[in-house]
Amino acid sequence: MLHIPHFMKRKPTFKNYPGDSRPASFTLAHRILHWLIAFTFVFIIVTVLLRMGWMNKDHMAALASVSLHGRRVSLSREDAIAVGRAIRKPMWDMHIYAGYILIALYGIRLVIMRIEGPVFKNPFSRKLSRKERFKSAIYLVFYICLGISLFTGAYINFIGKRYPGTYAVMKAVHVQSLYYALAFIFLHVGGLILAELGPDQGIISRMVHGKPAAPRS
Repeated sequence: MLHIPHFMKRKPTFKNYPGDSRPASFTLAHRILHWLIAFTFVFIIVTVLLRMGWMNKDHMAALASVSLHGRRVSLSREDAIAVGRAIRKPMWDMHIYAGYILIALYGIRLVIMRIEGPVFKNPFSRKLSRKERFKSAIYLVFYICLGISLFTGAYINFIGKRYPGTYAVMKAVHVQSLYYALAFIFLHVGGLILAELGPDQGIISRMVHGKPAAPRS
């Protein structure tokens, strides 16, 4: 018989304070995974933004050309771009390593969800309010998109251009990951702010400490 560690067992919903019907505190496994995924996810987005902006190959090439020109060394555009890519390579390697970590965390999250139950409700249930259905749908779409991003990223890194047509499709899909990621962060943070200002206050405290803060009177 499979033994489930105590910290992974699902906690029932109960009232935290008299008259308070907010959900119970999150499990330790849920909180640890949440923050590990969040920090890794944000780090990956930062590397993408750096690659698109300040560390863009054309920008890095221009900096290399200007710097070397001052030393009376001229570079062709192709050579300057090669230098720019070499300079940013360590940063992009961190993007890839973070992707490996996120794949592992995503897999662990799915296992924990199988043990503890989903972290969101079924968005297709007619019993949910319009607000709960919208919130659950966002999480469902996020998990699907994250899985697609991780799969396409792994394909690009491990299989590469072996099959040019498939590679082009995988890369095109993977590049679009930035947009759903930024949209989810915006919706997630906005939802947390609204929750703290509304009847669901204390959710941040539960995710940090595992215990809800006392409701405001």
